[in-house]
Amino acid sequence: MRMKQVTILCAGLVSLLHVCWADAVCQATDTQKSNVISLAINMARSVGPCVTPDPSVLLALNLGQIKDVYAQDLLVTQLKEDAAQKINHNETFSSGKVALYVLALRSSCADPTVLPNCNGNLVQLLENKTQEELDRVDSHGSPLTTWYQVGLDVLALCVMSQPSAITVADAVAKVIPTNPSGHTFSVDTAAVAVMGFTCVLEMEGVPQNTHAIVKHTLGELLNMILDAQDNGLIGNIYSTGLAGQALTATKSFYPTQRWDCPKTLTKMVDLIPQKKFSLPIAAAQLLPFLWGKSYVSVKDISCPSNGVSMISVEFTIVNDLGRDDFKYSIIVTVEEESNVLQVMEKAAELNPKHFSFQTESSSWGAFVTAINNLKGSTNDKTYWQFFSGATPLSVGVSSYKPHNNEHILAIFSTY
Repeated sequence: MRMKQVTILCAGLVSLLHVCWADAVCQATDTQKSNVISLAINMARSVGPCVTPDPSVLLALNLGQIKDVYAQDLLVTQLKEDAAQKINHNETFSSGKVALYVLALRSSCADPTVLPNCNGNLVQLLENKTQEELDRVDSHGSPLTTWYQVGLDVLALCVMSQPSAITVADAVAKVIPTNPSGHTFSVDTAAVAVMGFTCVLEMEGVPQNTHAIVKHTLGELLNMILDAQDNGLIGNIYSTGLAGQALTATKSFYPTQRWDCPKTLTKMVDLIPQKKFSLPIAAAQLLPFLWGKSYVSVKDISCPSNGVSMISVEFTIVNDLGRDDFKYSIIVTVEEESNVLQVMEKAAELNPKHFSFQTESSSWGAFVTAINNLKGSTNDKTYWQFFSGATPLSVGVSSYKPHNNEHILAIFSTY
């Protein structure tokens, strides 16, 4: 009887672990983040005024925990200008490329329907080009470009809440190859299609028949991805990032024991120092997975309401008093008229390991007592002093409102 109780108890614990894993977010641990941060920084450094803009890089930056406001703002400008030029001059602009531009701009809360010196509309252009893909499927059995690009089309239309995403997903789900032996199959293609279908299944107003068809094809594609696993990799090292994104977005659609996410994540992180992802596109497709996100996550990015202006503020914390010295900087984006306390809250949200802090109430408002686990002491006569550049703040952190591109410093000081 006792053995039976133990067996039941163990089975219950395994079941509980599966439930917990299904609810958990698989992302880089604190010990792994140094490699991931290094990869993100190197990718961001690829952005420049004379460099062709890559929408995948902007997507990765917006879905990650490391921000580079200069790179992100420059990419938004470059992508809009490049899209306008392509439309105005009738240059080659495939449906999948348009979809990536739409996703990238939406991830920055930039309107893809408004382009500089151009009457074109990227969302409408995407609608037209996706229809051309479907027309070609009807006449030839295959798309005008590739199934990979069609998968991106479905995803971008869905993220932009276009009703056409539902009808396109229905049409694609009925004909996209789901046989891994077929010549059109690849893990990358399956991954982007899975993300597109997952997004559509979360939309309102999906007809029951369409829901059933899309969910069935989604399941077939997921099986193909899961069957492509080999010692932590899924397909190859360059397809694993997209596959990891797809499996992250769909963890409720398959048994948790079919994918050891931490094993895949560790495998990919360990490859970073070997310079396997030195190309920006390789890093861009991997980084969202390492942060526990996917391209489907773009639709969950909250954008400020119309009329709300945002500013960028650099925040630096410094301890150079000779005891565990450190210096950390971060650039955060907050609403205009935010105070320094709100800048600190945003920094702590993005990087709690270094920028967490504590406050006490005072007659001057919030008084910062500790940052990065370093607390001021009356015995040692130490405290956190705040500066704008080289100038000490004349008011408290809950009163001072930094301007755009201002540099706020918190320096551990003595009195």
